[in-house]
Amino acid sequence: MEGVTSRDTIRMTIPARLAYVRLPRVAIAGLATRSGFSYDEVEDLRLAVGEVCQVLLDGADRDGTLTIDFSLARGTVRVEVAIDAQPNGHDGMAEQMAEQILAATVGKVDIDDGGRRIAFAMTAADDDE
Repeated sequence: MEGVTSRDTIRMTIPARLAYVRLPRVAIAGLATRSGFSYDEVEDLRLAVGEVCQVLLDGADRDGTLTIDFSLARGTVRVEVAIDAQPNGHDGMAEQMAEQILAATVGKVDIDDGGRRIAFAMTAADDDE
């Protein structure tokens, strides 16, 4: 099986628990590598996925599940993470911090559904070495 040639979508559903956040991080690393991302870009994507999951969990185990959708095309990945639990009452500082981290690593971030869904996309840089 060689690389991604058309648009593929992979959905992962995990318990809304901090211990499981490593699973989507491992998944994005494999998928991004297969899609032509460089080592540094893969690490940025791993960081971004972990950060989004942490924000949606609000730093603690929650009831419910996290659903992570990875949409892949050659050289492009879009990630959407949603939690089915009600948002915790907080001051929004975690979202602001995550938005800054994500802006530095993957660019634009979309936050929808009252802060229960976060999405971002990244395109691999062309490395013709």
